[in-house]
Amino acid sequence: MGMKKRGMLLTEETLKIIIAVIGIAILVYLLVSLFYSGVNTKKEREARASIETISEIIDSTLGDFRGVQPYGWYLFSFVGEEKKPDLCTEKNCVCICRKVVADVFNRQAKQCNKNTACLAVSNLVGFEPIKIERKGLTNIKISKTNGGIAITEIP
Repeated sequence: MGMKKRGMLLTEETLKIIIAVIGIAILVYLLVSLFYSGVNTKKEREARASIETISEIIDSTLGDFRGVQPYGWYLFSFVGEEKKPDLCTEKNCVCICRKVVADVFNRQAKQCNKNTACLAVSNLVGFEPIKIERKGLTNIKISKTNGGIAITEIP
């Protein structure tokens, strides 16, 4: 009878340890989620501010924009018949958002539907994605070319 009681105690202790580990894992997940949601919110604000500046440059005389933000994200063009984010339906637009690893099944357009900033530019000329490097290092030129608006990276 002593062995049976010991086996039950061992099982109870093991169960308590497993429940404790699961509880700790859930807490860690929640903390990491809160941290990254704050980071994404900050990056979304930076992206919107950059898009507002691009809009002002397009509306004025065109020119250079130094220090596009947020770093680690990309500047994308969505033009013509390609799949576009919902914010750009039926319009050409420029968006700042995270880049997906492989754009299979138009995943980039879907990624740019969330945590993003987009600007409709009817006569936008398509360009290759521009990676936004560390704060203040990515500079772009916004100019007119053949009746369209061109965005190019300044090396």
